[in-house]
Amino acid sequence: MKDKHEIEHSFFNKLKELYSILPDGDISSPEPPDFMINTGREIIAVEVTQIHNEKGPNEKFPPAQKHATEDEILEAAQHLFTIAKGIPLHISFHFENNLILNKKRKTTLANQVCRLIELEMDGRTFDEHFSFSIKENLPHELVHVSGHYFHQISDVCWYSAKGRFVPDLSKRQVLNVIRDKEKKMTGYIDKVDKAILVLAEGLIPNSWFDGVEQFEQDELVSKFDKIFLIRYLSNTLIELK
Repeated sequence: MKDKHEIEHSFFNKLKELYSILPDGDISSPEPPDFMINTGREIIAVEVTQIHNEKGPNEKFPPAQKHATEDEILEAAQHLFTIAKGIPLHISFHFENNLILNKKRKTTLANQVCRLIELEMDGRTFDEHFSFSIKENLPHELVHVSGHYFHQISDVCWYSAKGRFVPDLSKRQVLNVIRDKEKKMTGYIDKVDKAILVLAEGLIPNSWFDGVEQFEQDELVSKFDKIFLIRYLSNTLIELK
């Protein structure tokens, strides 16, 4: 599983690919900001952040933290599968509620999950997109497994549906993330000429969202000069500001 810095670099490279007028220059990672581009004429700060699902009004912890046991099992299963098959899959796992397992059972379940996906891949070809769904012959901790293979995507994502899934991205959620990032600008804003914020979905471990509420003209006011949203699966860049 990629760590935070690897994921940030992946999205920064994706920004450079999709936003062709981003100036070239010497790149550093002073933290904060995540990246700084020195063109010789100006310095541009680039902050990268992933959109995660949020905790509900009566919850003490966000879903991703609440379902950490599921993530631990899936990380181990994904590692085993990558060694055995090396096929890049995006899979959603629906676990039973309130999962509490000891270390031995976690290890056993990770092996069972790996074998389950290996069997599902047997006999398949990988020259075009396909999806699959598994509801039968699952370990008792699992309710449903659904996945996709995208032949143009090499990244892997096995995730807990309850812990990671975000069906839609609201304007409120976007604004909350922007405001949080603006608070951290005080540490570097006087050292740069421009600041760019990149919101991202899709890499490991993160949520995908189906829709994005559109901002009306002048509705999005921010200290950032530019704000982009990277839609990972469609390989598109949305300019929010």
